[in-house]
Amino acid sequence: MKIGIIGPEPMAMTWEQHLRFITGVHEVVMARDISLLDDVAACLILNDASSGETDTGQLLAALKRGFHILWVAPLPTDPDEIRRWHEAAEESSVIVMFSMWSHYSPATQWLFNHIAPPGKIHIHREWSGPQHTPDINTLYRIFLEEVSLCLEWSRSRLIRFEGDVHIPSQKAMENPSMQQLYLRFSNGTTSSLFLNPYGLENRHSRFLTGTKMAAVCQVNEHLIKKWMLDGAEQDTPEIMHFDFKEPARHLLSHFIRSVRTGCKPIFGISELHQLAAIIRHFRER
Repeated sequence: MKIGIIGPEPMAMTWEQHLRFITGVHEVVMARDISLLDDVAACLILNDASSGETDTGQLLAALKRGFHILWVAPLPTDPDEIRRWHEAAEESSVIVMFSMWSHYSPATQWLFNHIAPPGKIHIHREWSGPQHTPDINTLYRIFLEEVSLCLEWSRSRLIRFEGDVHIPSQKAMENPSMQQLYLRFSNGTTSSLFLNPYGLENRHSRFLTGTKMAAVCQVNEHLIKKWMLDGAEQDTPEIMHFDFKEPARHLLSHFIRSVRTGCKPIFGISELHQLAAIIRHFRER
């Protein structure tokens, strides 16, 4: 399979090295623009996550040429633009996958498979001060990723969505602020999300409870601590460690597998379109 890479040269070279380890990829071509790619099966569109200046026209151009796409760049914040991407992808019948890293983590996949749907979800993320906090665009990507995980876990329709949604503006610099969000789903699942740039430490945890199990995932350490709730074992939690040392290669493996088999990616254009539509609907109410 021949793969094209569009993006800043240092970043493109790093991803080219990752592609060398992926089975089925026999050639990689780097270019500045989609128009310079020829005869590729798929392409990676890259840009620094801290940048809000990604040329989203590159994705539409790639769709028109029938390329499968892995988008490793800041997500758009305009629901109308996302809708146009979704319509173009539907017409082209190609795979469009996004680097929502948590969805592809082995620890997250374990939780999806063992506590679904959970009764309660709580996501806690804090940094030890604004100087250690990601920029406003990255914070919004983090927010989208955590909400998308709640949607995936609940496997149900969102009926209540309230709290803070700070969509970044490109017109002015914005200071990071504390965010709290509450979600309720039609099956009874509830979820709370807390992002705090003024915390004690760099901490990222996800807590879940189901009918038979409770668990906490320490995301930075790829560790899950679980308790069984249906017997004496609840007093003896089990700690599990997951290997996620090469997230880029893990992401690429999922992408190439989707391209070769035609299976939907875990987080693709349909999931992004649904997420954007939900946020828009509840913000306009």
